[in-house]
Amino acid sequence: MDQQWSARDQHRDAVLALLHRGHQLTRGEISQRLRLTRTTVSDLLGDLLDSGVITVTQSRPASGRGRPAEVLGIHPGAVRYIGIDFFHTGATICLANSAAEVVTTGTVDYEPGAGWERRVATAQRLIGDLATGDVHLGVLAGIGIGLPGPNSASWDGFAHRERPMEPFHMVRARIRELFADSFDCPVLVDHHIRFAALHEATSSGESDRHIVYLRLSTGVGGAVLGSGSALRGAHLLAGEIGHMIVDPGPQAAECRCGRRGCLETVASQGAVRQRWQDIVAADAGVESAPDPVTLSDLEVALGAEDPRALALVTDLARTVGRALGLAALVTDPDEIVLAGEVAVLLEPVLPVLRETVAQNCLTGADLELRIASATTQQGARGAIAALRSTDQLPDYFAASRTSRSPYLTSGGRHVR
Repeated sequence: MDQQWSARDQHRDAVLALLHRGHQLTRGEISQRLRLTRTTVSDLLGDLLDSGVITVTQSRPASGRGRPAEVLGIHPGAVRYIGIDFFHTGATICLANSAAEVVTTGTVDYEPGAGWERRVATAQRLIGDLATGDVHLGVLAGIGIGLPGPNSASWDGFAHRERPMEPFHMVRARIRELFADSFDCPVLVDHHIRFAALHEATSSGESDRHIVYLRLSTGVGGAVLGSGSALRGAHLLAGEIGHMIVDPGPQAAECRCGRRGCLETVASQGAVRQRWQDIVAADAGVESAPDPVTLSDLEVALGAEDPRALALVTDLARTVGRALGLAALVTDPDEIVLAGEVAVLLEPVLPVLRETVAQNCLTGADLELRIASATTQQGARGAIAALRSTDQLPDYFAASRTSRSPYLTSGGRHVR
């Protein structure tokens, strides 16, 4: 490595670290604190100002007859962290500054059947679209990536019935490597529901709580936090409540994991919407409803106290409650948190849900249970929270930059 470049890079990082701590300082104050010459500091700050990484926040009057001193700080649009939530049908991306304030966000859908290669490319294009104008990636410190369960997609998009799924740790390693290569920064990868649970814990200001978290959305994912830390398990499958078998019958619906009767097959958006459509069609005496129904239609019916809608969500509450009660029996949490678009539909039948949970665990009615606000940003914001709190980023970075191993190749070539 070139020593002159290395020293300059170290000085630049020292200046940015000082400003990222929230300080707003003049050139002279920066020079004094870092014990660098005024010439070195002025040279570094000139480049950072030109690139839009830092900005002049105010002018301080001179003590004598000299010119006013410029006070410098981090540009509010300088992105320090990127959080990405890859869910089953799309990705939500949040770009945040050094204070973890989200400066811009966006969501993009995948093409049906898209594999991980196309999903990654889609997300990277969205990051490029978001990082325009006053938003800069010049001081990017890390990217946190949340992934759905191991059976959500193959690398090339083939379903598990058509081609055996690749080991998920290999997919995770490829994704980490692709982002590290593209953005040249540390990359942290974990289950997106664990990140969402972390966001829920940290946003409440009580990060040491024991939480069972369940998101009912396009898929059904769970996470378990113990003393504020996500439990991962020997195979990174801890908290997969969405794949508890709730329907052992021979006619149970097939899940994306390859088994039948998982909670996801009855409590995901698609499953609930299909069940409501079947009810509407049956009452109309037809095979299928003339117009596709939506979750919003079901929500309207619940607001009107439609007995069919209430019966549907009551039955759903009992099914979800049994799964949550068993999870609580094993993990003994302080609180159960439900999130996602389907969870919101359970609001009218919360007493039924609470009663069912209590019947299936030892904590009983003392266990706190609540439904979080529906948002698509929880996973991405949780990834940002993990980036800010972790002290392992250098290790993740090193792991993503090591020499190419066999599982990082496809068809005899390195995957780019």
